[in-house]
Amino acid sequence: MNNKSPYRRLRLILFLVLASIIIISPQFKKASAGSGLDGDIDQDGFTPNEGDCDDNDPDVYPGYGSCEVPIPEIKLVMEDVEKLVDAGTINDGQANALLVKLENAIQKIESDKINAAIGSLNAFIKQIKAFMNSGVIPPEDPEAYEVGKQLIRDVESIIEKLKMG
Repeated sequence: MNNKSPYRRLRLILFLVLASIIIISPQFKKASAGSGLDGDIDQDGFTPNEGDCDDNDPDVYPGYGSCEVPIPEIKLVMEDVEKLVDAGTINDGQANALLVKLENAIQKIESDKINAAIGSLNAFIKQIKAFMNSGVIPPEDPEAYEVGKQLIRDVESIIEKLKMG
């Protein structure tokens, strides 16, 4: 039994060392944030990857600097879809097909799954174009047709913001 005792002690020591690393590591990351170790050029405590909205120099941080999350814009698009229903241009089922895509995009953004959100928004654009090409949103109704084109432009703008942020 004496031969096993050193191994037990060694395992206990290794366990304690690993537990200490697991406990201390997140605290070290918090303590070092903004300390110059994380690429924080303007010394405000955040790098662009951590949500730094004012590090928007594209030469230093390409693709960053947009801290605007476009969820409110997506909700405005949802309201415009409802206006198409109210005008009688599309029915509830057609609106639901569009709204589900927008709601899915919001859920993906909130889950930080930006590529999936962009996929949902692209599916929305394809659906609007299909409605326009099939005559559901007819070119003979210039007001409704313009709303369809505006929805596409708005969602393309949201996609661009997601790609930049």
